[in-house]
Amino acid sequence: MIKGAIAILIIALWMFIIPFLIGILVNGMLPTVRRTVGITFILGYMVYFAIFEVIAIPCMLHYVYNAFSYCTKYYMIVCLILSALGIGKSIFVLKKEGWTYLSIFPGETHATSHDLLSPRSDPRMLRLSFSLESRIYWGIFAVLLLIQVILAIVMSSFDGDDAYYVVESLLAQQADVMNTILPYVGTTTTLEIRHALAVITMWIAFLARVSGIHATIVSHSVIPVLVIPFVYLVYVEIARILFRRRQEIIPVFMLIISMLMMFGNISIYTPATFFLTRTWQGKAMVCNLVFPLIAWVFLWMLEDSRRTSILGKKAENETESYAEYKETKPLYIISPWIFLALINMFSGICSSMGVIYGTGLIGVLVLVLLLFAKDIKVILGAALCVIPNAVYLLIYMILSH
Repeated sequence: MIKGAIAILIIALWMFIIPFLIGILVNGMLPTVRRTVGITFILGYMVYFAIFEVIAIPCMLHYVYNAFSYCTKYYMIVCLILSALGIGKSIFVLKKEGWTYLSIFPGETHATSHDLLSPRSDPRMLRLSFSLESRIYWGIFAVLLLIQVILAIVMSSFDGDDAYYVVESLLAQQADVMNTILPYVGTTTTLEIRHALAVITMWIAFLARVSGIHATIVSHSVIPVLVIPFVYLVYVEIARILFRRRQEIIPVFMLIISMLMMFGNISIYTPATFFLTRTWQGKAMVCNLVFPLIAWVFLWMLEDSRRTSILGKKAENETESYAEYKETKPLYIISPWIFLALINMFSGICSSMGVIYGTGLIGVLVLVLLLFAKDIKVILGAALCVIPNAVYLLIYMILSH
C-alpha cells in the first residue's frame, strides 16, 4: 500500500510537477497575456521532451551497455536542476510581483460587454468571465473528460502494436537496453533505426524505471491520465483564440470536440480511435497533440499579426491602445517560433511520421501567415523552426545506410 502511494507520488512528480516547474523557469519568453498556467504547462512539457530527445538519442547511439541507465541518470540530473531553478524563480517572482505573474486565465482585468464590443480594446488583455450557463457547460465537459480518462484505464485496449512498442519500453526498463533487442523474438540486434529515433517508448520506460511501476501498466493506465487532458488543454487554448470576443462559446466548443473524440471510432484509422484506444503510442500523440499544437501556434501568430507585424512594428491603426504595443521585446516576438521548434522536436520523439507531416503542415500554414502578416521574414522563421526536423532526418539517413 505504501509502495503504491509512493509510486503514485513519483509519477505525479515526473508527469506534472517537474514539467510545470520547467515551464515556470522558461515562460519569461512569453508575453504576459500568454503567460497562463495552461500555456506554461504546455511550454514546460515541450522543453521537458526536448531535453529527453537530446539526451536519449546520443545515449542510444554512443553506449553499447547500460545505455538506458545512462539516459535515465543524465535526464534526471538535468530535469531536477531545471526544476530547482524553477522553484527559485517562483519564489523570487512571488515576492516581487505576487500571484499576478502567473494567471489561470489570460489578461489583467475582467471583460465587460463594452470592452468586448469596443474595437479599440484588446481582448487578449481581458480575463475570461463565464456566465452560469457557461459554467454548467464547463461542468458537463469536465464530467465527460473524467469518463474518458476512467474508461481509457479500466477498458484499456490492446492491439498488435503493443507487442512492439510496449515491449520496447519493458526491455529498456528490465534489460537496460535502448532498441537493441528485437521485441518479437527477444534476440539482440543492431539498432533498429525504423523505430529507434522515436524515443517516446524510452520516455515511458523512464517513468516506469523511476516509479517502479511495470512499463505495461505505465503505457496503458498512466499515460492516458496525462495525454487525454493534455489534448483537451491544447483545444482550450485554440478556442481562446478562435472565440476571443465570444468567451461563452468556449465550453460549447469543448463539448463538441469531446463528442467528436468519443464517437469518432468510425474506422480503426481515425485520430479519435487512436486518441482513446492507443493513447500511449507515438502516432496517436502526433495526430492528436502535435498537429493541434502546430495549428494553435499559427493561430497565435495570426492573432498577433492583426495589430502588429511579426517584427513587432507598430500597426498602422494609431487608435489602438498602448497595451497592445507595450510588449514588443524581441524574445516575445520570436517566442511562437521557439515554441514551434520545440513542438517539432516533440514530433520527432513521437514518430518519424510527425517529422514529415509536421513539416508539411507548417509549410502550408506559413503561406497563410504570410498572406496576413505580409512579411517575408515569416519564411525565415519557419525555416529555422524546422531545423530539428532536418537534423532528425539527417541522423535517420546516416544510420539507415
